[in-house]
Amino acid sequence: MNLEDPKIMNQAYEMREVGMYVSDIAKELSEQTGQRITQMALWGLLNDRKKREEEANKEPDELDYPSRDELENIFSVRVKDGSKKAGEYHGTQIRRDFMIKILKKYMDKEFTYDEVRMDLNTWVTDEPFFQHWDYLKHYNYIVRVSDIKFKFCDRVKKWKRFGEV
Repeated sequence: MNLEDPKIMNQAYEMREVGMYVSDIAKELSEQTGQRITQMALWGLLNDRKKREEEANKEPDELDYPSRDELENIFSVRVKDGSKKAGEYHGTQIRRDFMIKILKKYMDKEFTYDEVRMDLNTWVTDEPFFQHWDYLKHYNYIVRVSDIKFKFCDRVKKWKRFGEV
Protein backbone atom coordinates (compact mmCIF):
# COMPACT_ATOMS: atom_id res chain seq x y z
CA MET A 1 0.00 0.00 0.00
CA ASN A 2 1.27 3.42 -0.95
CA LEU A 3 1.10 5.82 2.01
CA GLU A 4 0.73 8.98 -0.08
CA ASP A 5 -2.96 9.53 0.64
CA PRO A 6 -2.98 12.65 2.90
CA LYS A 7 -5.98 11.37 4.85
CA ILE A 8 -4.24 8.08 5.69
CA MET A 9 -0.96 9.88 6.43
CA ASN A 10 -2.64 12.29 8.87
CA GLN A 11 -4.47 9.45 10.54
CA ALA A 12 -1.19 7.56 10.99
CA TYR A 13 0.48 10.67 12.48
CA GLU A 14 -2.41 11.21 14.87
CA MET A 15 -2.44 7.58 15.97
CA ARG A 16 1.31 7.69 16.65
CA GLU A 17 1.01 10.98 18.56
CA VAL A 18 -1.48 9.44 20.98
CA GLY A 19 0.99 6.66 21.67
CA MET A 20 -0.18 3.76 19.52
CA TYR A 21 2.40 1.17 18.49
CA VAL A 22 3.33 1.08 14.81
CA SER A 23 2.17 -2.55 14.62
CA ASP A 24 -1.29 -1.53 15.88
CA ILE A 25 -1.45 1.42 13.49
CA ALA A 26 -0.55 -0.84 10.56
CA LYS A 27 -3.21 -3.36 11.55
CA GLU A 28 -5.95 -0.74 12.04
CA LEU A 29 -5.19 1.16 8.84
CA SER A 30 -5.05 -2.10 6.89
CA GLU A 31 -8.50 -3.00 8.17
CA GLN A 32 -9.89 0.47 7.38
CA THR A 33 -8.49 0.72 3.86
CA GLY A 34 -8.82 -2.93 2.88
CA GLN A 35 -5.21 -2.91 1.70
CA ARG A 36 -2.11 -4.17 3.46
CA ILE A 37 -0.11 -1.43 5.17
CA THR A 38 3.24 -2.62 6.47
CA GLN A 39 5.05 -1.50 9.58
CA MET A 40 8.11 -0.76 7.43
CA ALA A 41 6.11 1.69 5.30
CA LEU A 42 4.77 3.37 8.44
CA TRP A 43 8.25 3.70 9.96
CA GLY A 44 9.46 5.35 6.75
CA LEU A 45 6.53 7.77 6.80
CA LEU A 46 6.98 8.66 10.47
CA ASN A 47 10.76 9.07 10.19
CA ASP A 48 10.42 11.32 7.12
CA ARG A 49 8.04 13.56 9.03
CA LYS A 50 10.40 13.73 11.99
CA LYS A 51 13.32 14.74 9.74
CA ARG A 52 11.22 17.46 8.04
CA GLU A 53 10.17 18.86 11.43
CA GLU A 54 13.76 18.88 12.70
CA GLU A 55 14.92 20.74 9.58
CA ALA A 56 12.09 23.25 9.85
CA ASN A 57 13.04 24.01 13.46
CA LYS A 58 16.80 24.12 12.78
CA GLU A 59 18.44 27.39 13.72
CA PRO A 60 19.90 29.16 10.66
CA ASP A 61 23.67 29.37 10.25
CA GLU A 62 25.40 32.68 11.02
CA LEU A 63 25.81 33.39 7.30
CA ASP A 64 22.06 32.92 6.75
CA TYR A 65 21.23 36.01 8.81
CA PRO A 66 20.88 39.41 7.12
CA SER A 67 23.97 41.58 6.65
CA ARG A 68 24.25 45.19 7.83
CA ASP A 69 23.56 46.43 4.29
CA GLU A 70 20.43 44.28 4.06
CA LEU A 71 19.24 45.52 7.45
CA GLU A 72 19.72 49.13 6.43
CA ASN A 73 17.94 48.57 3.12
CA ILE A 74 14.86 47.15 4.85
CA PHE A 75 14.69 49.07 8.15
CA SER A 76 16.62 52.33 7.76
CA VAL A 77 14.63 55.53 8.24
CA ARG A 78 17.26 57.49 6.27
CA VAL A 79 16.91 55.20 3.27
CA LYS A 80 13.11 55.35 3.66
CA ASP A 81 13.14 59.08 2.96
CA GLY A 82 14.69 58.36 -0.42
CA SER A 83 12.38 55.52 -1.46
CA LYS A 84 9.42 53.61 -0.06
CA LYS A 85 10.45 50.45 -1.91
CA ALA A 86 13.03 48.12 -0.42
CA GLY A 87 12.95 45.66 -3.31
CA GLU A 88 10.71 43.07 -4.84
CA TYR A 89 9.77 39.64 -3.50
CA HIS A 90 7.65 37.20 -5.53
CA GLY A 91 6.18 40.03 -7.58
CA THR A 92 5.31 42.21 -4.56
CA GLN A 93 7.08 45.49 -3.87
CA ILE A 94 8.47 45.30 -0.34
CA ARG A 95 7.53 48.53 1.43
CA ARG A 96 10.20 49.86 3.77
CA ASP A 97 7.72 51.92 5.84
CA PHE A 98 5.69 48.78 6.60
CA MET A 99 8.80 46.81 7.60
CA ILE A 100 9.83 49.66 9.92
CA LYS A 101 6.37 49.60 11.55
CA ILE A 102 6.68 45.88 12.25
CA LEU A 103 10.18 46.28 13.66
CA LYS A 104 9.30 49.20 15.92
CA LYS A 105 6.19 47.53 17.32
CA TYR A 106 7.50 43.98 17.77
CA MET A 107 11.28 44.23 18.16
CA ASP A 108 11.38 43.16 21.80
CA LYS A 109 8.34 40.87 21.80
CA GLU A 110 7.36 37.45 20.62
CA PHE A 111 4.50 37.65 18.15
CA THR A 112 2.32 35.57 15.86
CA TYR A 113 1.48 35.97 12.19
CA ASP A 114 -2.18 36.62 13.03
CA GLU A 115 -1.31 39.19 15.69
CA VAL A 116 0.79 41.26 13.29
CA ARG A 117 -1.68 40.79 10.42
CA MET A 118 -4.63 41.97 12.49
CA ASP A 119 -2.70 44.88 13.98
CA LEU A 120 -0.79 46.29 11.00
CA ASN A 121 -2.30 44.93 7.78
CA THR A 122 -3.98 47.78 5.87
CA TRP A 123 -4.19 46.07 2.49
CA VAL A 124 -7.52 45.04 0.99
CA THR A 125 -6.31 41.45 0.55
CA ASP A 126 -3.89 39.50 2.74
CA GLU A 127 -1.51 38.58 -0.12
CA PRO A 128 0.74 41.70 0.06
CA PHE A 129 0.96 41.34 3.84
CA PHE A 130 1.80 37.65 3.51
CA GLN A 131 4.61 38.42 1.03
CA HIS A 132 6.15 40.92 3.47
CA TRP A 133 5.86 38.37 6.30
CA ASP A 134 7.33 35.62 4.12
CA TYR A 135 10.21 37.92 3.17
CA LEU A 136 11.05 38.45 6.85
CA LYS A 137 10.93 34.69 7.50
CA HIS A 138 12.74 33.62 4.34
CA TYR A 139 15.71 35.92 4.94
CA ASN A 140 15.81 35.19 8.69
CA TYR A 141 14.92 38.66 9.94
CA ILE A 142 12.43 36.84 12.15
CA VAL A 143 12.93 33.37 13.60
CA ARG A 144 10.48 30.82 14.94
CA VAL A 145 10.43 30.34 18.73
CA SER A 146 7.46 27.94 18.88
CA ASP A 147 4.83 26.49 16.58
CA ILE A 148 3.16 29.86 16.05
CA LYS A 149 5.39 32.44 17.77
CA PHE A 150 8.22 34.40 16.15
CA LYS A 151 10.73 37.04 17.22
CA PHE A 152 13.25 39.25 15.49
CA CYS A 153 16.69 37.65 15.28
CA ASP A 154 19.44 38.93 17.58
CA ARG A 155 21.32 40.52 14.68
CA VAL A 156 18.32 42.74 13.87
CA LYS A 157 17.87 43.69 17.54
CA LYS A 158 21.55 44.53 17.94
CA TRP A 159 21.56 46.59 14.74
CA LYS A 160 18.49 48.55 15.85
CA ARG A 161 19.89 49.28 19.31
CA PHE A 162 23.14 50.58 17.87
CA GLY A 163 21.79 51.72 14.50
CA GLU A 164 19.71 54.66 13.46
CA VAL A 165 16.19 53.27 13.22
